[in-house]
Amino acid sequence: MAQLTQKAHDVAEMVAADVLAGRLAPGDPVPSVRTLARQLGCAPGTAARAHGILREAGVIGGGSRSRASVADEGVAAALVMGANADVVRLSGSDDPALDLLLSATGAGVERVAGARGSVAGLGMLAQGAVDAAAVHLRDAVTGGGNDVFARRLLGGDPARLVHLWRREQGIVVPKGNSSDIRGIADLDGARLAWRPPGTGSRLLLNRLLREAGAVPAPEGEMCDSHFGVAVAVAAGAVDAGLAVRAVAEAVDADFIPVAWEDFELAVSPRAVGLLGPLLDVLATTSVHQRVTALGGYDLNRSGESRVAA
Repeated sequence: MAQLTQKAHDVAEMVAADVLAGRLAPGDPVPSVRTLARQLGCAPGTAARAHGILREAGVIGGGSRSRASVADEGVAAALVMGANADVVRLSGSDDPALDLLLSATGAGVERVAGARGSVAGLGMLAQGAVDAAAVHLRDAVTGGGNDVFARRLLGGDPARLVHLWRREQGIVVPKGNSSDIRGIADLDGARLAWRPPGTGSRLLLNRLLREAGAVPAPEGEMCDSHFGVAVAVAAGAVDAGLAVRAVAEAVDADFIPVAWEDFELAVSPRAVGLLGPLLDVLATTSVHQRVTALGGYDLNRSGESRVAA
């Protein structure tokens, strides 16, 4: 699937090049899916995905069932598409250290709008909507980590995983821990701050609660980020929540350690070479020091890359 996605981007870039060169002007019909597939020797499905990429970029217009043509602003959109060719489009999990890394990297990485979370990120990666997804997942049955999910959602293609760091997840409770929460079992009946379904932290918390036989109170707070979980706890809106140590320290809340996990990037084959600037920044002493200062991060294996096993 990743190879098909790469081919679709290649086809889309060829059409965009025709627009920039004036071979296709605004209002001109774009070769249909069947014609494009025949001209370039690709599968109709690949040509259809290329049409989708061009339509999303604003290079072509027209509904998916009507004859597509170059949009009025198609030339400008093609220019933007070409300028963004070397930008890594990122989605996936939320993490304070990742925010820091992206800020330090600058314009080389663009966080794509949409649902956050490991599962959503891998889904967008499989669809070709992004080039990389931040993930932290563990299979409840086999104990396998990110490799298992990257292969499963990318259709068995040889996905590449880049290790960013290990991070510590745990239970965030108000300063002083007046409820005397010592572990997952003590969350029975507690009001919790939840991450959205499909996020790695939500999946982890669900598994831990199930294993402990704990049933939290039905009321709680849905939080879009780890920092949101910590703020909900510190503000007294909930009794506890699962989040990384860094956000507990940021709001001066107490933290009960639960697990360390690998936080990694699943990367499409076409984008591996584009990660150079991000990995260069990740390797700097200043970024290591800043991430370590957040609390709860281990960067000993940062930058290691492997094909998902």
